[in-house]
Amino acid sequence: MLLRRLCGFCCALILCALNVFATSLDEKRMEFTVPAAPWTLILPAEDFVVEHQQIKPDGRSGYFLMNDRKRMMTVSFFIEPVKNCKDSKACRDMVWKMGNPSWVNIKNPSLSEIGEVSVLEFLLPSFQGQDIQQQNMYAEFVVDGFWVDFHVSKILYQPQEHEWFERTVKSIKFEPKKSSKP
Repeated sequence: MLLRRLCGFCCALILCALNVFATSLDEKRMEFTVPAAPWTLILPAEDFVVEHQQIKPDGRSGYFLMNDRKRMMTVSFFIEPVKNCKDSKACRDMVWKMGNPSWVNIKNPSLSEIGEVSVLEFLLPSFQGQDIQQQNMYAEFVVDGFWVDFHVSKILYQPQEHEWFERTVKSIKFEPKKSSKP
């Protein structure tokens, strides 16, 4: 009787474990890397569609662009070797200091952290005379000698949508590439 209960308990544990494993396999994810990076950047696919990917011929850097048309959100990022900044905060501060010619009349600039990731945020009220109310978040990652300059933006932004920006940054993972050696 005890053996039967123990077997039943073990079977239940195995089924629970298989269910959790299957659920995690069902989650669609997107993977990005450049040949020279020792890792792959992973994020949940959600409703993103990859619009553009460009890897430089030397395999050390690349640019990626995705859109979520339902939410009117865009994610773009560069992967490149670290040169002029050595950590997340230094890279964020460099991006802020360099600026961008399209950042005209920005509102609510903010330098902060989401966990250990340094971020820069601001609202771009208009672009080329058009009211766009575009929220922008730049999250800076430095991992194993490579820098990821990750940009999330949304037009017609409402403050309650900020949680999505944070959730996106928190969802990013870096997984080591699998070795092709036996």
